[in-house]
Amino acid sequence: MADASQRFRCFKVAPTRSFKRCSRCRGALYCGKECQETDWPDHRELCTDSDRWYDKYRGCRDGSMHEGKLELVTWEWTDPDDGTRMGWGHTCIEEAEDLKRKFEAFRWTCCGTGADMNFGCDHHGSGSKPCTCDFCRMGKLLPDDMYNEQNGHRMGLRLRRGPDPR
Repeated sequence: MADASQRFRCFKVAPTRSFKRCSRCRGALYCGKECQETDWPDHRELCTDSDRWYDKYRGCRDGSMHEGKLELVTWEWTDPDDGTRMGWGHTCIEEAEDLKRKFEAFRWTCCGTGADMNFGCDHHGSGSKPCTCDFCRMGKLLPDDMYNEQNGHRMGLRLRRGPDPR
């Protein structure tokens, strides 16, 4: 399925639009009322009726939720692979001004992914629920090339390498 999600609690796989979202936080995905009631004791701590504008973007397609803050990428850096100067919003300096009005200029502090990525929060053990990435599910560390990758969204964050011990 091109736009499929997997519900974390019951592992049901279906198109994202067929799941129901928690009406309070708009993040958690549920296949039905029974699934929601079963998950409530765990979800209660994360579920807030918040006035933070970005909370509605916390939900990931795999049913996990970003637990970090949404942070604006405002620093400049140089890509070590090709020497490209990157700027505001983690884009080429020449395109930075155009990006100032778009959502992609933010990152999640819990996993270092861009705000426009909703495939899952790969926190590798720092979140309240087990990490759902393939490496943590296999019980393996992130490979060196992935863990040591330098990019603007990960700058200044201390991210775990995994695997999630749970």
